[in-house]
Amino acid sequence: MHIEGNAALSSPREAVFAALEDPQALQRSLPGCKELRAEEDGFYARFVVGVAAVRGEYEGSIHVRRSEAPSHYDFALAMEGQSGFLEAQVETVLMPQGDGTNMHYAAEAEMGGMLASMGQRVAGGVATMLVRQFCEALDREAKGR
Repeated sequence: MHIEGNAALSSPREAVFAALEDPQALQRSLPGCKELRAEEDGFYARFVVGVAAVRGEYEGSIHVRRSEAPSHYDFALAMEGQSGFLEAQVETVLMPQGDGTNMHYAAEAEMGGMLASMGQRVAGGVATMLVRQFCEALDREAKGR
């Protein structure tokens, strides 16, 4: 599944990038993230999600693939739970837009188990909602910087 879009954030891109690099700010921004712990090669993450067929607890890893301040932040996500698994490669580009930031994101995701059975249209809708929640929370975190 391919997900791509833009989010207009009111914070300057340096502040947005700093929030992405801050594990506590990142945890507060990720919808349903109950734990984000640094490990040798990335982060251990645990999520509790309450949306449609995605409902349940998931755990796995987040690995930063590229971090170039203040413009690029790319990562890989691998999660597994009772409803199935999700693996994603996400590329993020932060561009100045007036006093704020335009965040362009593109992701290639693969799902298995019951997650895959919900269909691409439903999965895309859930993903879009979660990305919107993440961007809004990230912008709030960046404003405090």
